[in-house]
Amino acid sequence: MKLMYTFVRVAVIAAAVSLLSLSAAAQERKITAKQVPAAVITAFKASYPNATIRGYAQEKENGKVFYEIESREGTTQRDILYNADGTVAEIEESIAATELPAAAQEVIHKKYPRAVISLAEKTTAGDKVGYEVVARQGKRRITMEFDVDGKVLSSKIK
Repeated sequence: MKLMYTFVRVAVIAAAVSLLSLSAAAQERKITAKQVPAAVITAFKASYPNATIRGYAQEKENGKVFYEIESREGTTQRDILYNADGTVAEIEESIAATELPAAAQEVIHKKYPRAVISLAEKTTAGDKVGYEVVARQGKRRITMEFDVDGKVLSSKIK
């Protein structure tokens, strides 16, 4: 009986974990241009008239729906998250590694002297600015997040 109870308990926990991971994955889904509110398309085209749109997505976070436009303008990749009314919720854009805060550059070079930065992004959400860096050192992939002052917020090595 005790073994059966343990098995059922493990099965219930596994099912709950599976449902949570499925709901997290379902928060963003690709959509077509026709499914994006006109206000979002208008706002994007007004702000980035020379950008090429690469894709659209709908995201749901804390019960609120956002629309993402993935684009490219020259060498800059940009993902913009909009509210349904066309106002910007968040901008993520690629930047040159030299545009990272000096303190962030220093941390990367001290901690990973042979690392080669493959991606640097600046994220702006309202008045909050952050940076994400992806680098390689040998076979290791390093991902770091920094605040506007270059303070490390997170660091992962794979």
